[in-house]
Amino acid sequence: MMLQSLTTLFALGSMATAAPFAARQAAVRKLLVGGPGQILVSNFDGSSFEIAGKYQAAGTAPSWMRLRPSTKTLYAVDENSAAINQFALDAATDPTPKLATTINGSTGVVFLEFNKDQTRMVGAAYGSGMIDVYDVSTDTPSVLKSIKVEGTLGPEQTAHHPHQALLDPTGRFMVIPDLGGDQLVVLDTKDDKYVISSTHAVFEKAGPRHGGFITAGGKTYYTVACELSNKVVLYEASYTDATIEFKEISQQSTYGAAFPPANATSAAAGELVVAGNNKDVYISNRVSGNETDSIAHFVFDAESAKLTFAHTVSTGGIYPRSMSLSDDEGLMFVANQGGESGLVALKRCNVTGSLRAEPVASQPLKELLAPGMESELLGGPQFVQEI
Repeated sequence: MMLQSLTTLFALGSMATAAPFAARQAAVRKLLVGGPGQILVSNFDGSSFEIAGKYQAAGTAPSWMRLRPSTKTLYAVDENSAAINQFALDAATDPTPKLATTINGSTGVVFLEFNKDQTRMVGAAYGSGMIDVYDVSTDTPSVLKSIKVEGTLGPEQTAHHPHQALLDPTGRFMVIPDLGGDQLVVLDTKDDKYVISSTHAVFEKAGPRHGGFITAGGKTYYTVACELSNKVVLYEASYTDATIEFKEISQQSTYGAAFPPANATSAAAGELVVAGNNKDVYISNRVSGNETDSIAHFVFDAESAKLTFAHTVSTGGIYPRSMSLSDDEGLMFVANQGGESGLVALKRCNVTGSLRAEPVASQPLKELLAPGMESELLGGPQFVQEI
């Protein structure tokens, strides 16, 4: 009788432990991956990537995308043209993006951002120096207006290059780093007007590319990675009735003092990501001249309003144009355009914010190339995000 009881308890215990384990095994993340000629939907099971669906169109460059889950609508730039392509995508039932329509606006849009209620979408057109505002409230999207970025160009620059449009914490303004004009452009969305309310000069030859907001201690901060100078600049942001004003707090190397690039001339900072804790900041460093490129981790201290370099890890490839945190922020996904690994998952510590050097998973670049891109040095992924 005792033996039967022990056996029963053991069986029940095994079932109790097996069920959560099975659930963990079944949990598969869906990743959206964009690169020259294709959009991929990849399954990530915690230890490996598997391509589940794809849309391919030669000559296109879907280097940035935005998914609106409520309508299962995906918008993808084509930075080689004036097109924004709209797809139907329900990754849970069919991981293959279905092209629905195309919006023609300004040439060379490289970033898309929704407004607060996701009825409007703003595109930063690096290729033509324009800011496009799209009406995406219906199934037939259209361009509401196109705004020309103006002002003094940076030294050795021949055109303005807006590179990002990021919605601020209030949901009213978008901040647009202009790499060609060494400036931050503030776009006011109030009353659906979408007008430039102010510009803020960054230092000469800075090349502001991508930024992020930090809210801490009752204050708002904005930090931006600068591609031409490889500097990360931290500002305190303050609000007026009409715009955002920026007061510089610090600027420092995106590599940290102890890890300079092997080739400072070619080095070009890429993506910047702020974690949900408003503390950890990550910057991808590209074209470093090292065997692989890297991600630098900085830590923001709200009490001193100081951004401090913490550590750096390899991306496992070269030219990491895009990186993003998983939904639970326990992982960092990296898209390398070149090198050995095209797609990498790095473990993130939710306490310290540090990234583990050894990847959780990686996928060879050669498995992520669209047809015809096999001989291209930088033909790999340009975008990655969990959906």
